[in-house]
Amino acid sequence: MALTHVTPDFATDDVYRGQGIPATVRSRSEVERFFDGLDLVEPWVQSVHRWRPDDTSGPDGPADAEVNVYGALTRVP
Repeated sequence: MALTHVTPDFATDDVYRGQGIPATVRSRSEVERFFDGLDLVEPWVQSVHRWRPDDTSGPDGPADAEVNVYGALTRVP
């Protein structure tokens, strides 16, 4: 199972409201609760652009505050 979720951890949810985008934002710990009891794939819950970057992404990639999204994969039995 794959999940991505917007977060206020790097920018407040005002970022979404200010653009007229209705969104339920959750912190990392709140997103992690979706996976209670499941086998998360490393690197677990992570900013999506950092989840498994390839060697070409370099240090000039986007900042966490520019992405504001966590992602994770889990194996479902």
